[in-house]
Formats: sequence, C-alpha cells, structure tokens
Amino acid sequence: MNLAFNFHDKLFWIHNFLPEHEYKRMYKNVIKIRNSKGMNKTKITWKKFKEEEEDNSYSFGQNENGIDSKFFFIFHTLLKYNSFIDFKKMNFHSHIRKFEYGNHLGWHNDSNDEGRKYAVTYYFNKTWHESWGGEFMFKSNLGSGFIPIKGNSVVIVESGLKHKVNSNLKKTHPRLSIQTWVSDKGDNNEINTEL
Repeated sequence: MNLAFNFHDKLFWIHNFLPEHEYKRMYKNVIKIRNSKGMNKTKITWKKFKEEEEDNSYSFGQNENGIDSKFFFIFHTLLKYNSFIDFKKMNFHSHIRKFEYGNHLGWHNDSNDEGRKYAVTYYFNKTWHESWGGEFMFKSNLGSGFIPIKGNSVVIVESGLKHKVNSNLKKTHPRLSIQTWVSDKGDNNEINTEL
C-alpha cells in the first residue's frame, strides 16, 4: 500500500491497496456478478437535471445493510488501519458500483446529515485506457484535478470536497468499483462471509 497523491489532506490516492492475491480473488468474483439482476440504479441525494436520471450508475447492495463477503471484512479492516487517515473509530457502509456506457455522476460534495466524513472509491478494473473516460474529477479553491482509473487503487475524499465521475465512454467495459461511506455514527457493516 503506497500513497500516490495527497491533495491538501482532503483527497488521498493509494496504490496497491489490497494484497495482490486478494485483489485477484475479488476481481474474479466481481466480474462474475457484474451483470447481476440485483444491480439497481444508484440512489442520488443531490440535485440533478432530469435528463441525467437515466445516466446514473448501478449499485449492488446499496439498498441492503451490506453484502455478504469475506472480501468486505478484509477491505474494511485495511481501511480502518490504513497509514494515512485515522479510521479506527469510524463506521463503513460499502456496495459495488458499475458505470456502464454513458453512466456518470455530476458535481457533488457528499455532505449530508448521516455523519458521513469521507467517501472511498476502490477501483477494480485491471485494464482501462485513458480515452475510455470514467475519471474522478475534483475541485476546490485550492486547485482541481482528476484521478485516472487504476486497478487495486483507492481514492479517499473528505466530505465537502466537490467531485464528480466523468461518463464511461467504452461500450464493452463497465467501470467497476466499491463505494464506501465512512461515518462517525451508525451501523458498522463488518462483513465476514464469502461472496
């Protein structure tokens, strides 16, 4: 696990987040379920234009209390004890997210009344060409930039930092990720069974 980028302690991009064998195992499992009928339109709580309704990403497990998976137990443990942000007393809620061709998320800052402190995005895709879109964009009065998609990397964003996800421009490759909300209250979804 190594820090590739830090934006004023408001955004962290960490490479090689999972041990390689764990990344490969979960990647195979996510590829198997990527066309699951359990995928639903992602719930969006911020204001959006009507024409954006059909361009939202899909989620697996967002409407549940989590997903039964040994992987999520390992993932949450690594998040909790990462070297860059103290998450030891935080709670996590994770789901799998899929951006098909044309799917995107508009500008938002993840602030809400649920005690949410950070948003974490974990990238699955081993192969992703820079012309395929799907980048994570961010901006503030301190500057702006983007994070490209890199498999087995994680982006941790403090609530309040404006960000968005550009449209997926590749018809044959969905952008696959785990979305995790980190909060200081609520249920901690520590999950410990196989996917």
